[in-house]
Amino acid sequence: MTPASARAALADAVLSFQSPDDAIQRRVREIHQRVLQHSQYIRTANYTRIHPQDLEWLFASYDKVFFAGLCRSALEGRRLHFRLSARMTKAGGTTARYVTALGETFYEITVASSLLYEGFGAADRQITVCGLECADRLEALQHIFEHEMVHLIEQLCWQTSNCAAPRFQDIARRHFLHRAHTHKLITRRERAAESGIRPGSRVSFVFEGRSINGQVNRLTKRATVLVEDPEGERFSDGRRYRKYYVPIAHLELLPDAARAAQEGKP
Repeated sequence: MTPASARAALADAVLSFQSPDDAIQRRVREIHQRVLQHSQYIRTANYTRIHPQDLEWLFASYDKVFFAGLCRSALEGRRLHFRLSARMTKAGGTTARYVTALGETFYEITVASSLLYEGFGAADRQITVCGLECADRLEALQHIFEHEMVHLIEQLCWQTSNCAAPRFQDIARRHFLHRAHTHKLITRRERAAESGIRPGSRVSFVFEGRSINGQVNRLTKRATVLVEDPEGERFSDGRRYRKYYVPIAHLELLPDAARAAQEGKP
């Protein structure tokens, strides 16, 4: 099969695909079960360990079960990398196309591992990914990966991909029953808000054995806390601050800030 015919075959297959909802759900459940049976790292549905090899296994499984191996063929021998990111705090995943200085094209699928770890506690709210309710972390991972598979397919067949566009949403709906192109995972920002911590909050934390007070400037994987310091960086308010990057769980609201949070005041 020539490169052009491999891409054309994949495009024709995804645009013509039809399957009953229950058959699609059965295929997705079978992949879920096989991951638990064969992965060296994912041992339970709410796993605590994962490896890029698991993403590679998901790709091979979805390509075989839903696309008859056409995704691998359409890659035409180009490399496809898999990566886990502990730094991504909003997007559940990304799919990127790169061209090296030598003109070599390769692709990379990244999944936000830390974002998935934030959810699925006993008291946590319901989580949805792509408009589908997820009973466990592995289900959420699968739906994120399905979304990224559609991105990859569009890039292989049409060079561009837009998950807000009709073609993407049609492919995702018919193959995986996706009802949306966004997720409602629990984020670090949401966890912080539950404890009343938000940008502007006055907090304390322990650094090198001493308690330090400061103000939250930003919330990502960690909180950026500004502490007044005459040798620190000058900010727009004319004061100098030193930045500290503190895990959210290590912050404590100062009494006045905690009282304001309980009363719903900014």
